[in-house]
Amino acid sequence: MHQTRIAMPFIEITSRIEPFDIVEAAYLSSMVFQDFGEGSVHILATNVVATSFEGHLAAFYKGHYFVAPDNGVLSLIFGEDFNDYYLIPTNSYEQKIQNVYLPFIAQLEEGKALDEIASKTDKVHTKTRIHPFNDGAELRGTILFVDHFGNAYTNISQPEFDAFVSNARYSITLGRHSQVSEVSNNFADVQEGDPICYFSDHGYLVVAIKKSSAQKLLNLRKYKPIVIQKI
Repeated sequence: MHQTRIAMPFIEITSRIEPFDIVEAAYLSSMVFQDFGEGSVHILATNVVATSFEGHLAAFYKGHYFVAPDNGVLSLIFGEDFNDYYLIPTNSYEQKIQNVYLPFIAQLEEGKALDEIASKTDKVHTKTRIHPFNDGAELRGTILFVDHFGNAYTNISQPEFDAFVSNARYSITLGRHSQVSEVSNNFADVQEGDPICYFSDHGYLVVAIKKSSAQKLLNLRKYKPIVIQKI
């Protein structure tokens, strides 16, 4: 099995993921992993100690390597239909994750393929992604991440939004007393203190307040719904 040789060095994407929240970890990883060069290794260590006894997985997906505990986090990135997983060999339970992943990654860096250093497995834990709900009149998404500015990132992608809205007028409900009637291109479109919706560089709808926190002022938090209605 031919695979791309890994490029180093080691870079941490974020340490701000909520403890044990594999949905948030998968959401962020799915957005940013292709910003790195092919052959990069992505380590997802969320909820890793609590699930170490379940084993650890490696996979090669869209030109990138992934290593993670077998807790379903990879299926949230790849989708439930992906089945090309490899079991990282361990002799016993190991609490220090670096003792499991770093020797394995070192072998990949030497140019070895996954099937040379790990056994393929079809017995893995999977999770189901949280998808937006669309009934034709309403598109209901979910906030999956809030950054340190208080901006709320949803699971509504731009293609899903465009297909729902088409040429119709619409309203995006952000809270009990807050709505917007359009998606903006940038923060220059609104006044300071006003709410704004825009698409991130990775193509997902974001809710923010110019020079303030949507999390605090609109009470936006993870797993809260964002509703778009045709009017």
